[in-house]
Amino acid sequence: MKYRFAVIDDESGLTVGYCRDVVGLTGDIIVETYEKVIFEQFVFNEGFIENITKTKQSVYNLYIAILNDEEKGIGSYYYHLSESYIIHKLDYNKGNFNLELTGILETKPSPGELRLWKYLKGTQPLENNIWQGFSKEEQAGWLNVTRIHSASNHSHRLDKRGEVYTLNGEYILDFTTFFIALGEAINGPGGYYGFSLDSISDCLCGGFGAMRPFTIHWQNAHYFLERYEEEWDQKETYYRFSPQQYFMDLLMILVSGGVTVNFASK
Repeated sequence: MKYRFAVIDDESGLTVGYCRDVVGLTGDIIVETYEKVIFEQFVFNEGFIENITKTKQSVYNLYIAILNDEEKGIGSYYYHLSESYIIHKLDYNKGNFNLELTGILETKPSPGELRLWKYLKGTQPLENNIWQGFSKEEQAGWLNVTRIHSASNHSHRLDKRGEVYTLNGEYILDFTTFFIALGEAINGPGGYYGFSLDSISDCLCGGFGAMRPFTIHWQNAHYFLERYEEEWDQKETYYRFSPQQYFMDLLMILVSGGVTVNFASK
């Protein structure tokens, strides 16, 4: 049986066990004030059991890790338990079972976001612009998936300098798709390079695939402002400024961070 998820102990970093599926990861099962999560067909990791018999027999907080087709972690969601889970010998001797816990999910992915992980699970490389045909909700989910996936591979990434990255403005409809396109241009399909003004400032400091100086060649950038102007009113209460102001703030962060931005039409 291939496992799709792993449960990792926050304190020790050890893998507690594996399971076939996770029910409630979207936060839809509420028990009093907590979110219940069910780890279906859960089995304890033998190495973890050997460790806790020497040190402790309880778990406080967990990472719920997404596994790829080779059963390696590619991203995770943090789960604060409502109370420590005491592991009894009876539990780890009974093989596969449904493990039920209650707590608080730090982030609650939508069902659509969870489905998008399938694109990062296989061994075959992704195609460019697969997100172009996604709905707006799926694009927002894809940006979060790439962010989480990037965090899981953060230590293995080398920064490049002096590169030129091309953005196709025909695919950039809003700021979500701008950040998706930028992450893909810099780090390839499924790549990540920021999701907001603050986060892109962090990315420019290093550790995300590209270090200053580098160049962004943005083709047909005018499409972006023309399209997004029509939808901005719905987001005005969140951003509290115009798309033009956000656009200028974005350019200022990039240029002051050592990035050359060129615009071109074709």
